[in-house]
Amino acid sequence: MTHPIRKIQWISATLLVAILIQPLTALAQLEEVIVTAERREASVQDVPLSVSAYGAEALEKLQIEDTLDLINVVPNLFGGNNTGLGTANMYYLRGQGNDESIATFDPAVGTYVDDVYVTRQNANNFTLFDVERIEVLRGPQGTLFGRNTTGGAINVILKRPGEEFGGYAAAGYGRYNEWMGRASVDIPFSENVLSKFSAFVIHDDGWLDNIVVNDTFNDNDTFGFHGALRFLGADDLIWDVSVDYIDSKVANIWGAIVGDDRISTSVLPLGLPPQFNQKAAYGNDTKTLSLISNLSWEAFGGQTNFIVGYRDLDQEFLLNFPNATDEDFFWIDNDGEHSMLTGELKWNAELWDGKVNFVTGLYYLDEDNTTDFADYLFGFLQLADRTLANTTKSWAYYAQADISVGEKGTFTIGARYTDETKKIGLADNTGRGILTTANLIAAGIPTKITESNVTPRFAYAYQFQEDLMGYISATKGFKSGGWNARGTSAAAFAPFGPETIWSYELGMRAEWLDNRLRTNATVFFSDLKDLQTTSATPDGQFLTTNAGGLEVPGFELELTAVPNDNWEIFLSIGLQDPKYVDLPPGCTVPNTTYASYDVNCNPATPKRAPKQTYTLGTSFTIPMSWGSSLQPFASARYIGKNVVGTRSTGVNDAVTLFNAGISLVADNQDWMATLECNNCFNEEYTTSYLFVDYPTPPGTWQIRFQYNFGN
Repeated sequence: MTHPIRKIQWISATLLVAILIQPLTALAQLEEVIVTAERREASVQDVPLSVSAYGAEALEKLQIEDTLDLINVVPNLFGGNNTGLGTANMYYLRGQGNDESIATFDPAVGTYVDDVYVTRQNANNFTLFDVERIEVLRGPQGTLFGRNTTGGAINVILKRPGEEFGGYAAAGYGRYNEWMGRASVDIPFSENVLSKFSAFVIHDDGWLDNIVVNDTFNDNDTFGFHGALRFLGADDLIWDVSVDYIDSKVANIWGAIVGDDRISTSVLPLGLPPQFNQKAAYGNDTKTLSLISNLSWEAFGGQTNFIVGYRDLDQEFLLNFPNATDEDFFWIDNDGEHSMLTGELKWNAELWDGKVNFVTGLYYLDEDNTTDFADYLFGFLQLADRTLANTTKSWAYYAQADISVGEKGTFTIGARYTDETKKIGLADNTGRGILTTANLIAAGIPTKITESNVTPRFAYAYQFQEDLMGYISATKGFKSGGWNARGTSAAAFAPFGPETIWSYELGMRAEWLDNRLRTNATVFFSDLKDLQTTSATPDGQFLTTNAGGLEVPGFELELTAVPNDNWEIFLSIGLQDPKYVDLPPGCTVPNTTYASYDVNCNPATPKRAPKQTYTLGTSFTIPMSWGSSLQPFASARYIGKNVVGTRSTGVNDAVTLFNAGISLVADNQDWMATLECNNCFNEEYTTSYLFVDYPTPPGTWQIRFQYNFGN
């Protein structure tokens, strides 16, 4: 039997040959992709960065329906939900990531919505509707995007209000009795005041059967709305204001795989024993409110933006975590409130007759978190019940210049200075006084951390010809330190330090065959120091330490082709070979403490960093004779062998996932009917390991209809 990776390689070679033998007079050409990866608009082919960019049409064809689906297409990106939390995505990009959702841990892959940073990983799995494009910036982005981007950044850009009346309404039905609806409308109140209103709702019955309480869990019950206003004033003044609210009840509770079913025997849905004060209902419930203001105007020969973002998140969850013998081995009861305020003043300009593109800005972040959470063993032993309050105040100054060197060269130099202060405080809810701020101080645990860092970037790009650019770059990033806030004793709250990374890239951006074939390739080497890695210990502690270093050499390729007007092909290849270096001393067999060693004190395999990721996708348009066309689409994602837990636990064999669908689309674009499946053959692999393997959710299918109106 042919190995799946061999199949993909053979198909890729066949498709490339098909492209090359097409007549050069074909009309099809690739559309230009505009990105803001350097905090200003530019063609992705002119940016000396590793960027994967997907517009609205590509998101539809690649079946990217929420941000987690990006793991199916981006080179060297692996991820899944945090254990138990269907709203929280843990991204691992080029081997860097974070699998903790408590507020004293920060992600290594930052998420941004309309240039506003999303601080908490707890609710970063966004359902996508009315999205203009998504940019995934691979590698550290410390200069222009700041702290907590050692792995990269995911930048979601929503559509602005349109100048003419129009919109759409869509409804769908799918597996597990899923019902979906979404709608959007652009309403211009005048030439100077534009508006957009959007909403969506999703409900299904869930796919986890609890045979103890005779109920089904891991259901999706989510709704949200988005409202945006655009004010157009004199002198190129534009003011964009938006508000979003999302109420999402999505859990990812573990269940045993029995045939085609997922089965749970947990008694936690019945509630905590009566002697304990229960904080949340069984499952996971998040409520998120976001406000964004972006005021843009011409000033001092350039464009100035004043961007303010506010985000408020309430999260309640009550979840069980099994070990090999007991499905109710460990429980967490959590009630958290998280708020964030950011402000940024940014200026872009072309200087010296366009020979210099310059961007500079000031940035401020103020975050407050209060988390009331308790831990239980075997359903009756309360390990801890405490309220954690922690804050972060951070400010930064950044600047970057792209300087023309001769007729074809561009030299980039930039840097960011970041200064931040973090504080924590504890209150014990048990009456035993075990976990208090005073206990931390007595144990020598600092309750305040101050850090500062400079993250520069250097690059040189050379335009060999009109459609061929190469570059070389060196970029630094850093990720904040924090505390082990899941500790059940004062001593276990020991802080961990920041991690820093230098990434070196050699890249090519090229278009061939009269702009019918685009090939963007990158060779990189990442050198990360003081890697923050989380591990679970046998006594129920969840500890993060600085576990030495991580070196990652790799290669990435994205190929897009349009052999003719009715055929499009997409191929991405990610190769990496991560290894731990500079490991801390003191490991003894059997190892139960050090995350970067296996149980026998050999260097462990870095988690969630498969050596190969491949995606091959294609879509067709088949004209029909009655005013419509059939548009089939399909993609395959190959993920190489990997581990998802510390100490080389949670081993995954290689797997290939298939997505596919077909749409019937009116020629005048008034309506569209779609039938599609995700993970069509119900393949299973492990995304997390916490005492046991946490597999991917089962495959799904959906049929939906969309009606477009107005412009």
